[in-house]
Amino acid sequence: MVYGTINKGTLGIMKIFLSICLLLAAITSFAKEVSEIVKTKVPVTEVITPFVDGKDGSKKQPDTVRNQLRIMCLGDSITVGYTDNPTWNVPFKFGYRSRLYTLLKDAGYNFRFVGDSPQPWNKMSGDPSHGGTYRPKLDLRDLGQDHHQGGGGAPISALKGWVSKNNPDLILLMIGINGISQNSPARIRQLVETIVTEKPNAHLIVAQITPYVNTQKEKNKLVHDYNVYIRDALTPSFIKKGHKVSTVDMYSLFLTDPSNYESPVAPEKHSNNYNHPFNFEYDLMADRWFAS
Repeated sequence: MVYGTINKGTLGIMKIFLSICLLLAAITSFAKEVSEIVKTKVPVTEVITPFVDGKDGSKKQPDTVRNQLRIMCLGDSITVGYTDNPTWNVPFKFGYRSRLYTLLKDAGYNFRFVGDSPQPWNKMSGDPSHGGTYRPKLDLRDLGQDHHQGGGGAPISALKGWVSKNNPDLILLMIGINGISQNSPARIRQLVETIVTEKPNAHLIVAQITPYVNTQKEKNKLVHDYNVYIRDALTPSFIKKGHKVSTVDMYSLFLTDPSNYESPVAPEKHSNNYNHPFNFEYDLMADRWFAS
């Protein structure tokens, strides 16, 4: 044996030890770099959003909620997007909300629909999914955007307890077709007064509502007068007081001559032959909401 020589076994052990040391040093350096990136790149105000359940049970992360415009779609069955329920032969496509979502996203808005209405998925008027065999091509549930405050059959008075929810920045109000009467103008004024009092910083857009099918002439006369009141009296009076209130015309979309507010209601505009629009009309309504 010669002093100063190292046998092959000892040399192998030393190589392994050296490799481990180099690996630990690399891990320590990488951890330090990550720590510095986190400190400098991620602000402490960043909001980490929870994952939400998709329609199929999968987990999906919604858009960041930081600085989002909170939009509440507030109203009755037309806000929900009902068609010819309870049979649902005309497929459910979220009413105007689906196209409005697309328009807002394409325009670069950072927004979130808010509200906690369970309709129509609670099946209070039939099953829009036909036992799970149908789903809309654009399913707002998968995007975490199927939130609204609409209720089938809701009259004006029902909404007073709904408006204080979810702290909206923008309220899209369309209400009045259920129980339309000569008292409806006074009721909508009371509702708007409640909204601007409870949510003075929110912008409220009051829709001139859609009419009934063209055969409902007496009811449509009331709808016409109600809409004229919203356009010519209600909205201007609140604007004059300094409130953030405006209006949008949904009524003329359903007329034989959309450029003439006094023309009669056109036929073949209602999916249930009574008061719910077809999906084509819902898309036109979305265009007007977006423009407003």
